[in-house]
Amino acid sequence: MKPILRSIVPAVLIFTLFTFPAVSNDDDGAVSERLGQSATIQKSEHGSPRAATVRLTEEQQNVGGLVTDILTAVTFQPEIMAYGKVIDIQPLLALHVRYQAAATEAEIASAAVALAQKNRDRLRTLHREDIVASRDLAQAEAQYRSDHARLEAARRLMREIRHETQQAWGDSLTRIAFDGESPLFHEFLNRNRVLILIALPSGHALPPDRRSLFVARESDRRMAHQADLISPAPKTDDLVQGETYFFHAPSDRLRAGMRVNAWLPASSEALTGVAIPPSAIVWHSGKPWVYRRSDDGAFTRTEITAHYEHGDFWFVDRGLAAGDEIVVTGGQLLLSEEFRTDIPDEDDD
Repeated sequence: MKPILRSIVPAVLIFTLFTFPAVSNDDDGAVSERLGQSATIQKSEHGSPRAATVRLTEEQQNVGGLVTDILTAVTFQPEIMAYGKVIDIQPLLALHVRYQAAATEAEIASAAVALAQKNRDRLRTLHREDIVASRDLAQAEAQYRSDHARLEAARRLMREIRHETQQAWGDSLTRIAFDGESPLFHEFLNRNRVLILIALPSGHALPPDRRSLFVARESDRRMAHQADLISPAPKTDDLVQGETYFFHAPSDRLRAGMRVNAWLPASSEALTGVAIPPSAIVWHSGKPWVYRRSDDGAFTRTEITAHYEHGDFWFVDRGLAAGDEIVVTGGQLLLSEEFRTDIPDEDDD
């Protein structure tokens, strides 16, 4: 299946389901021989293939296994497909452990400083009353300064670890990992949710009001789960050099290191058009076409100038409309009949 608009990617298709009949297993070549030369081919002046029309009798249509269906209106939400990766949070967890250790050291040092300060202040009072020697006061002062330096070292280490984390993970994840009891961080630790780095295609950015998108493995849009935004990411992806963002999503079927696909709406407005099955598509001159049946029973080849692909359907919002009757099985046979007269007879000299 060859896409026409390569910049347009799979999207969510919302519409009333309709069923297309199964594809016939008849061999086109054999059926074409059975139809013989009685099919009527009409072309516009200069033989333009765009206006080519094929006429078959009801018997010929039955012999050829032609199946048609009437198109109905559908609503379609265009989406941009992005790529992502489930991130291993072990490095973030290691920074969390280092930070907590430094914070504990700071608490211990802070308590020691408070005790040393009280002892120093008590000895100062006693020293002024000539109750204790100057040496005892000097030792208390030295202990206070040592404990205070230890406290400052612990606090400095905490700042350095925090800055290191901010450079690698951003402000939001740093706060989630370091500040208080974050429910989301515990969800990460319990593997109920996973952290995902999403890289948008070049030239795209996440709209300011967009707080979620959908992610899935192996481009399976039907199995996609909602992922919620955490923050922009400070680093880009190794493979996709676009804007990057951190999201979190349920861990269902997702493991650290997995590549995932992501979908987000390309616009705030949905489109209205028709959905056609790939079985209706015939390729000619590198372009996709369908055969549309007119009221008088003729089949006219119609080019699909633009479309959006979504799973088992093509969404088309120009050139075809609700109510049009198209061939969903047997289009290749009509194409063969259309160009039968262009093939020289083997008996012609």
